[in-house]
Amino acid sequence: MNRNPLLVAILAALSGCDDSYDGRACMEVPATQTTCPIRAEVDKSHLNVAPTVKCGDEIVEVTGDGKRENVSQSPLQDGTPREPLPSCCYPVKIVHHDASCPTPGRPYFDAGQMLFAPLRSSSQTAGAPLSQVAIAWARAGAAEHASVAAFSRLALELMTLGAPNELLRAVHQAALDEVGHADLCWAVAKRNGYSEVCAAEFPLREVKLAHDLAALAAAAVREGCLAETLGAAVATSVAALAPDPEVSAVLGVIAREEATHAVLSFRIVAWALRVGGADVKAAVRAALQEPWPALDTEELALRAEVSSARVADAATRALVEVLTPAANRLLAA
Repeated sequence: MNRNPLLVAILAALSGCDDSYDGRACMEVPATQTTCPIRAEVDKSHLNVAPTVKCGDEIVEVTGDGKRENVSQSPLQDGTPREPLPSCCYPVKIVHHDASCPTPGRPYFDAGQMLFAPLRSSSQTAGAPLSQVAIAWARAGAAEHASVAAFSRLALELMTLGAPNELLRAVHQAALDEVGHADLCWAVAKRNGYSEVCAAEFPLREVKLAHDLAALAAAAVREGCLAETLGAAVATSVAALAPDPEVSAVLGVIAREEATHAVLSFRIVAWALRVGGADVKAAVRAALQEPWPALDTEELALRAEVSSARVADAATRALVEVLTPAANRLLAA
C-alpha cells in the first residue's frame, strides 16, 4: 500500500539525519570572464544546484575550486532553445532536508488559551448580514494571523536553546507563509461579502518562552506534530473536493505549506530528542498520551462548501494514515 506523502516526509524527518550528497552548483558570470573566484570567495546564495534543484536542497559547503563552463538552459515553453549561460561551476556538499516536500495553522497559546487578534471589518452592503461563509473565512484569516506570533515565539525559543540555523531559517519561513495564508483567507472573505477585513491589535501581554528542551519538545508535539499535521492532511483532501476553483486553489496553497510546517515540527522534536536526555523523551511521550486535538470539520466544510460528512471522513483517514503511524514512530524514538 502506498504511504501518504505527508507521512513519508514525517518519517524522513524522524530518521535522525538529512539526506546529503555531493553535487555541483553554478553561478552566472559575464561572458568575458574566463576565470572563476576561489571557493573561499564564493557566496553560496549565488549558486544554483545543477542540473536541477530538488525541493529541500540546501548548499552547505563549497568543496572545491570552480570551472568556467557554458551551462545549458531549459527550452522555452514553446520549445524554443535558449543560449547557454556563461557560468562558474563548483563541487558542493548538498543537504536535502525534506525527502518529499509535501504539501492548517499553528495556534498561539497563552496560559492554555488560544489568542487571536480581533478583526477590523466592514461589509460591502451597509446593514446587510454577512454570509456564514464570509465569516468563516474571516475567522480563518485571524487564526492564520495568530500563527505568525506562534512561529515568532518558537524562533526565540529555538535560539535560546541553541538550535541549528537550518531550523531557525525554516521557522521564519513558516511565519512568512502564515502572513500569506491570512491574506488569502481575507481575500476569499472579501469575495463573499466583506469590503474590508484585517487584523486589529494582537492581544499579546507577555511572551513566555519554553525554558528547556523538554518543554519545547512537548509543545512542538501538541501544536505541530499533532494539531498542524492533522489540519494539513485534512486540508489537502478538502482542497481537492472544493467545487469553487478559487477556494480549491487557496486551500491547496495553505495545505501544502502547512504540511511543510508539520514536517518542521517533527524535525524540531527529532533534534530535541537527539541532543536532549531522558527528560525530553519523557516529555514527548507524555504529550502524545494527552488527548489528541480535534479539527473543526464543520467550519472547514463551510469554507470549502462541501459536506461536513466528507470532511469528517477525511479527518478519519488522516488519523489512520498519517497521525497514528507518525505518533507511533515518535513513541519508538
